[in-house]
Amino acid sequence: MRDPRNPFRLRASEHIASDATFLKLFAPGALDLLPSEGLFDQLQVFQSAPGGGKTSLMRLFTPTCLLTLHAHRANEDCKELYQHLRSIGVMDESGPKLLGVMLSCAKNYAVLEDMDLDDLRKDRLLFSLFNCRIILAALRGALNLKRLDYPDDLKRLQLNIPHELSEKFDIPASSTGEQIYEWARGMESNICDTLDSLEPSPPLSMIGHDELYTFGILRPEQITIDGDQVANRVLIMLDDIHKLAQRQRECLVKMLIGLRNTASVWIAERLEALQAGEVLDVGAIGNRDYGQIINLESFWRNRSKRFETTARDIANRRAQAAADVEIESFEGCLQSTLDGAEWAKKLEPALSTVIDRGRAAAGTDSRFKEWVGARESLEGTTREMLLAWRTTEILIEREKRKRQLAFPFPFSTEDLEKKDDSAARAAAELFLKQEFHLPYYFGFSRLVSISSSNVEQFLAVAGDLFEEIASAALIKKPHDLAPDRQEKIIQKIATAWWEQELSRRIPYSQEVRTLVGAIARFAHSETYKPNAPYSPGVTGIAITMSDRDKLRDNSFLDSRPDAQHLASVIATCLAHNILEAVPNYPQGYQYWMVLYLNRLLCVHFELPLYYGGWRSKSIDELCRWQQGGFRLTEKRDQLL
Repeated sequence: MRDPRNPFRLRASEHIASDATFLKLFAPGALDLLPSEGLFDQLQVFQSAPGGGKTSLMRLFTPTCLLTLHAHRANEDCKELYQHLRSIGVMDESGPKLLGVMLSCAKNYAVLEDMDLDDLRKDRLLFSLFNCRIILAALRGALNLKRLDYPDDLKRLQLNIPHELSEKFDIPASSTGEQIYEWARGMESNICDTLDSLEPSPPLSMIGHDELYTFGILRPEQITIDGDQVANRVLIMLDDIHKLAQRQRECLVKMLIGLRNTASVWIAERLEALQAGEVLDVGAIGNRDYGQIINLESFWRNRSKRFETTARDIANRRAQAAADVEIESFEGCLQSTLDGAEWAKKLEPALSTVIDRGRAAAGTDSRFKEWVGARESLEGTTREMLLAWRTTEILIEREKRKRQLAFPFPFSTEDLEKKDDSAARAAAELFLKQEFHLPYYFGFSRLVSISSSNVEQFLAVAGDLFEEIASAALIKKPHDLAPDRQEKIIQKIATAWWEQELSRRIPYSQEVRTLVGAIARFAHSETYKPNAPYSPGVTGIAITMSDRDKLRDNSFLDSRPDAQHLASVIATCLAHNILEAVPNYPQGYQYWMVLYLNRLLCVHFELPLYYGGWRSKSIDELCRWQQGGFRLTEKRDQLL
């Protein structure tokens, strides 16, 4: 397949047809998600908002991908990935050692829940459908792993079934692949005929299984081809379990937990499948039955540097795979500073204005004489001096606003250096953006921050940037994007995401926009106070963990319909990565659940991209916001 012009547009794993292309674009850093212990010994649950990378992670362990990786293990694109999989026992120099069986739960399982049957018989049909489809996928995978044809070579496959299971299935304990294939296809056909039947209540004699017997059949020592064991390990991967009906999902997970260490099983789901109380229980990491519950966005959020490294690799791989243009480094195409000569002329009028304002702010107050003198003797680029003067203006404003009586002793340059920290400078940079329309959202590191730890969101923004880069490269023009052009593209994406995309992809979209818009406008009002008291700025709110627990308590919610609605809206925001939760944050004498805005929303509402700035709110106040939005009070207006 010819390489696409813009490989950043290839987002969903299932849309990348070629395994070779998939591996070429797969960044080995994504494997950091995998736990170092118990990876194949316990049930592993991968959860995320849409586009977190769950399906891509599972696809890597399928037979055709592993075979392609083994064949290309000497290529630079695949060396690191091969070595990682070798280190966890998935393959060696002779080939793959793992049979990965991947099954999507998106295909007509949920319709079983609509049948006119009691729950017990619905479950029997569900387990039957899973049993036959997992076995069929395993048969195909086993032949693929040995480079044989499916289904023509099934006669070479032998499956030794435990005696008690062979009786349940009414098939020989020692069966050929052909026998198992016919049995599974027949069962699937009968179930599908039942689903297609016009009868409102199917006959009681229908086929059904009490549990997932598949895991007792598909043990590595029981699967051979031409007498040789196919793999050292069998991994069952169930993707998209959020597509199941809620009761089906709960039943399936309960069944899988009950398997304990008898099978290697991974499941992947979007957070939208969880009940509101489960989503609000953010931070839970499972137990010894589950193994690790891995929330992909939370994982990367706690490892921001590793995510930036992985995102850089993802971007470079996709840029290098583009057709018609030769671009080795995506990051190298994004200008990341305003220190160049072309910007000096644009910044000089702003510098002159800020110097005049700084001197006026100090006025005749002798306390700030040394500060002004220090800034007047400062040397550096125009941008550096502009930032230094604007920071000083903020620091002077802070001192003036202090309510306690102060002795009129002058502040020293040492005082200035101590107060002139990174947070104050970050606030000054944001203020300069708003006052003089200077670009702020540009450069690779900020692009990564804007992705809010979600791979698809990163690719969406990077893809629009790369479209312009590739277009310029095709016509032989300079293709390093200027900061202001980067920001214009990013702001356009952020506005479309807020005004259009959210309405299309989430439930309660209007309610979500009301609450999130209120949080964003409140954050904006707090961020742009002249003394920047919460520098670099406010990008979220927080509720106490005890209030979080109330939003999960049915008895409390039954008495407070408004709080129940609030809980549902917050859970929707968390499930779709519109709000990012940090639970158990210690502050003062309490623990908090901080709710930060998605970083694309920070772009739309002109907020900083930093974390740490938040303000506490009560359930009652958030309920009022949910109903009527946020409005500045007259008292607050006067303070501002």
